[in-house]
Amino acid sequence: MRTRSAVSFEPAHGHALFEALVCEFHWTVLQVAAITSCMNASVAENRAWKLRACSNLFPVESPVITAALRTWDEIGLPRDLSASLNKIYRDLSDAKRLALPIARDAGTFSGPNISLLKLQQIAAVWRKLTEDCEVALQSLEPEARWRLCGLYTGNSLVLGKFLKAAISGAYSCVNQIGEVAIPVLPQRRKTRRYVLVQPCTIRGRNVNAAVIARHISSNGIGLESDQDFELKERVIVELRNGRKIRGTIVWMRNKQLDVQFEETLAASDPLFAR
Repeated sequence: MRTRSAVSFEPAHGHALFEALVCEFHWTVLQVAAITSCMNASVAENRAWKLRACSNLFPVESPVITAALRTWDEIGLPRDLSASLNKIYRDLSDAKRLALPIARDAGTFSGPNISLLKLQQIAAVWRKLTEDCEVALQSLEPEARWRLCGLYTGNSLVLGKFLKAAISGAYSCVNQIGEVAIPVLPQRRKTRRYVLVQPCTIRGRNVNAAVIARHISSNGIGLESDQDFELKERVIVELRNGRKIRGTIVWMRNKQLDVQFEETLAASDPLFAR
């Protein structure tokens, strides 16, 4: 039993797209908090040139975010959370238009031609954006925890601390020459998926059904089934060789369902052999 080839993450769908959304949003939050910290330093010390480090920190528009928020219902994202994330990315575009020209004009120890009052106003916009990111992060974390088995919880803890510091006006991550030390996120990459086209069996509370496995990763498996299951239902997937893996149904749509494993498979697992 061998996998055939690595599955591309583009275009992702369903549970894979939800995981991609979590990854992309965490990275956006990290960048927003870093820029806000630079703003804090510039205002506190009245040194606009410290914004020069921001020029490489501004988030770029992500096709993953666009796809995920456009299909929020299909990937199982709550409506309120989807609306919050949409607002954050709209506000982010406005905040970038205010700050990016200033950051690009900032040279080494020579600031752009901008008053302290204007700098304070722009910093306030970024702190408000950071506050909104913190709220959205807290709303996303419970959803990500049960669907991704806590894989990205470490990120949320690191980001939450970084956001709170930036919101409070702190800037300890910015040194005397304006360089920014961004925290390292414990989980930065999406889990690689592999094609696995084979019949298998899934057992739930009231159903024992034959299904087709479509893809697999170290954290879960994608199945195609004609039977009805329930979201968050605990199941056992039995592969063709008799191997049984316990997991939880985390996504369902049009006869497709994704099961998140209770225990992560090792990278050396025979399922990933080439």
